Amino acid sequence: MEIWKQLQDGSVRLDFTARDKTEVIGVLVEALLEEGSVDPELPVVEEVLRREQVLSTGVGHGVALPHARMEGMTGTALAFGRPSQPVDVGAVDGKPADIFFLLIGDRKDPSSIVRTLGRLARLCDDIRIREGLRAASVPSEVIDLFRVHESAPEARDASS
Repeated sequence: MEIWKQLQDGSVRLDFTARDKTEVIGVLVEALLEEGSVDPELPVVEEVLRREQVLSTGVGHGVALPHARMEGMTGTALAFGRPSQPVDVGAVDGKPADIFFLLIGDRKDPSSIVRTLGRLARLCDDIRIREGLRAASVPSEVIDLFRVHESAPEARDASS
């Protein structure tokens, strides 16, 4: 399951204003709603925030992976966001995050969301990926960054 195939230009938000992780999550949910990736009747923001209360999804290095599994969701939906200023997410390393991936999945298919979260965490552990995400000026650059990286022979070997 390649990340670049899950992202769309409309599900990528760059350099938006957000004071906290709740606002970041709201912006990313709105992107998924506009793309038609999630049902507007689902309480997505509430479910993601409930999940955040259990344990922060700030994984370190300025990266956060907020997510939720929802009844009534089919498949998975992925959005990327980079607020103009880092926000506190209660990350494991204590640093604020400026790279966010919001993942919404089907409650009945937990393995799909777990695989995607694991892949995102591994990819974002690479400083080249993080620097590329921070330097991107348009959504297509974010998607291309993953397409190029995930198409490299060493990336294909690592995902087998």
